[in-house]
Amino acid sequence: MNKREYYAAKFGPERAAQIMSDSNPIKQRFREVGVELSYNGNTGNTFDGHRLLTHAEMVGGSELQGKLAEELFVDYFTREKTPAARDTLLAAAERAGVPDAQRVIDDKGACAEETKAQMRTFGRGVRGVPHFIVEGGKVVFSGAQPPDAWAEVLEEVTGDTK
Repeated sequence: MNKREYYAAKFGPERAAQIMSDSNPIKQRFREVGVELSYNGNTGNTFDGHRLLTHAEMVGGSELQGKLAEELFVDYFTREKTPAARDTLLAAAERAGVPDAQRVIDDKGACAEETKAQMRTFGRGVRGVPHFIVEGGKVVFSGAQPPDAWAEVLEEVTGDTK
């Protein structure tokens, strides 16, 4: 489904227009780091992508999972590629160095139960993205956060108030 149509259906036309506006703070933050956020392209069911992310974590830990997630985010938010497409997933996995990606994507049962369990555990109460769960749920917050908010979270978690 087209992203613009999806956002209009999900949030209503007025809110969708605000989200996609050039004055949206998220779009401005992207520009500050030299990236142009796009609301063109399609979206769809991302379960295969989540299965692939689970696989990446299982074979390469959070570092490999993070590399894959970054590739998928760049694809979706800037390259106008859908994370629901097999070719998008395979290309992102190749760039990130995820082994056996084709096998995982083609075998609909691969990492499915683990992914469903993670979604049950971490998906409760999630209403938007990004959604951050820090220290196993000790700190939870949603939305793009400014550096000061992250500093506050890190101080809380580490006990370092400098």
